[in-house]
Amino acid sequence: TDPHFWLDPTRLAAVADDFAAHLGDLDPTHADAYRDNAAVLGDELASLDAELEAGLASCANKELVTSHNAFGYLARRYGLTQVGITGLTPEEEPSAEQLASVSDFVESHDVRTIYFETLVSPAIADSVASETGARTDVLDPIEGLNDESQGTDYLEVMRANLANIQEGQPCP
Repeated sequence: TDPHFWLDPTRLAAVADDFAAHLGDLDPTHADAYRDNAAVLGDELASLDAELEAGLASCANKELVTSHNAFGYLARRYGLTQVGITGLTPEEEPSAEQLASVSDFVESHDVRTIYFETLVSPAIADSVASETGARTDVLDPIEGLNDESQGTDYLEVMRANLANIQEGQPCP
């Protein structure tokens, strides 16, 4: 199963509410603060969700080809279809058959961008892109922020992901 639920801000908001309630049970003295902080985060995530929904509503191409299957929740939430070159493990090496199948998909669906992650080598995405004439760009699954990240927190990275998808799909 895909563990990347946080790439759908509405799912992350629900988890934050549950986590705040759990913390409040463990530390009743600060329960109001946990609940209030979760409410603020919920508002920020609702705003992000609205930005993503509006920004991805009119993409010319709804097929999101990624180096691995980390973006299923994001894709489903915003009407996209994810096609991963590999499965859920980014270090997995695709077979020649998988590469050929994805390359055929890219060409037959006029996919213009292959997305790779900041924490994983872009070699697989580069290979499919060079085979098909597509370009590559970053989608960050936010599994760890580092100097390569396109932001310093969840909201910034998700907005960078939005901008990259809008350019790559393209979405007016």
